[in-house]
Amino acid sequence: MSVLDESNLDHLATSAVTGDRSAHQTFRPDIQGLRAIAVILVILAHASVPGFEGGYIGVDVFFVISGFVITSLLRRQPPRHVRGNLAYFYARRIRRIVPAATLTLVSTIVAAYFLLGTNFVPQLLGDVRWASLFSANFRLINTGSNYFIPGVAPSLVTHFWSLAVEEQFYLFFPLVVFSLTWLTPIRNRATSLGLFLVAAIAASAWYSWYLTPIKPTVAYYSPFTRFWEIALGALVALLPGAWARRTPRVNAALSVAALVGLGIAVWRLNVTSVYPGVLAWWPCGTTAILLWTGQASAPGGAASWLSFRPLRYIGDISYSLYLWHYVWLMLPLQMVHPPTSPWARVIEVAGAFACAALSYHVLENPIRHSKRLDRDGVAVALMLLVCVGLSWDATLWIGHLAHVT
Repeated sequence: MSVLDESNLDHLATSAVTGDRSAHQTFRPDIQGLRAIAVILVILAHASVPGFEGGYIGVDVFFVISGFVITSLLRRQPPRHVRGNLAYFYARRIRRIVPAATLTLVSTIVAAYFLLGTNFVPQLLGDVRWASLFSANFRLINTGSNYFIPGVAPSLVTHFWSLAVEEQFYLFFPLVVFSLTWLTPIRNRATSLGLFLVAAIAASAWYSWYLTPIKPTVAYYSPFTRFWEIALGALVALLPGAWARRTPRVNAALSVAALVGLGIAVWRLNVTSVYPGVLAWWPCGTTAILLWTGQASAPGGAASWLSFRPLRYIGDISYSLYLWHYVWLMLPLQMVHPPTSPWARVIEVAGAFACAALSYHVLENPIRHSKRLDRDGVAVALMLLVCVGLSWDATLWIGHLAHVT
C-alpha cells in the first residue's frame, strides 16, 4: 500500500513536464483523510471485525492514491537531465520508505523469535530478506502463500507485498515520464503520457481479469495485475484541474456517491470474492472519482468530511500504521498461548498506533526533511545499503539463535 505519503506538495511551480498550469495544486487535506480511510479498512479487515471482510480493498485505494500523488510530484520536477530527475526521485523514495520499513522488519523478526517460542517459523527469515528488497510479492507467489487460506498462519510480513508492487512500478514509471519530457514537445507531453497510461491500464486490467480465475494467488500479488490501479491514479493526475473547477456542486454529489460506493464495496466483498479481476474496478473507480472531485467541491461533499483533522492525522501516519498493524494483530495469534481477552484486539491496535506515531515523528520526519540528505545522494545510497544490511543481519542473528542455517 504505499501507502506512500507526499503530503507537502503545495506551493510548487508550473509543471516542467507538461507545461500545464493546472499541474499546480495546493495541499489536499482530503487525500490525507482518504489515506486514513484506506488504512483503517485494512486494519479492520485484518482484525477480523465483523462486517469489514472486504476491508482489504484499502490496499487498492492506496494504489490509486499513490499513482495520483507521485505523478503530480513527477510533473512538478524542474527541467533537468533525465539522470538528475531520476536520482532526485529515487533519493526521495529511499528516505521516505526504507528506514521505517527496516525498523518494522527488524522488530518483527526479533519479536517473533522471542514471543513465538516453538511456533517460530524459520520461513520468516527468508520472508524478511525478500521484504527488505521490496520483492515480498514474488516471494509470496513462489511459496504459494495467501492471506485467505483457512487454518494457515500467514507470514508476519505478508503485507509488504503492496509496498513491493508500488516500488516495482516506480522503478520504471519515472523513467517513462522523464524520457517523454526529454523527447516530446512541451504541448504534447500530457497527451503522450496519457496515451501511455491508457495503454498500460488496458493491458494490466485485461491481464488481471484473465489471470484471477485461474491463478488467484499470482493475480493477487503480481505487479502486472496491479499496475493498472496505480496507473489509474496517475491518469487522474494528468487531467486538467480546470475541468473539475467548472462543476463544484456536481463534484460534491459525485464524491458522496463515490464514498457510499466504497462503503458498499467493503460490505459486499469478502474472502470468497474473485479478486482482483474486474471487481477491483469497484474500489479503484470510486477512489479515482474522490481524487478528481476533491480538487473542487462545494461544501458538504466528501472532501469536507475527509478533511476532518483527526482523519488527516491518521492519514499522516498511515504508512507507519500500515507497517506496524500487521505484526501487532497477527503475531499474538501465532503464540503458543494466544491472548483470549476481549480487549486483546483493542490493545493490539492501540500498540500499532503508538508504534506508528513514534516512527513517524522520531524516525521518518527527521530523515525525510533532512536538509543534509537532500543534498547528499551518496549518503542516501549508503543509508539504503545500511538498512538492507540491518534486515539481513537480523535474520542471520535470529537464524543462529534458532539454529536455522
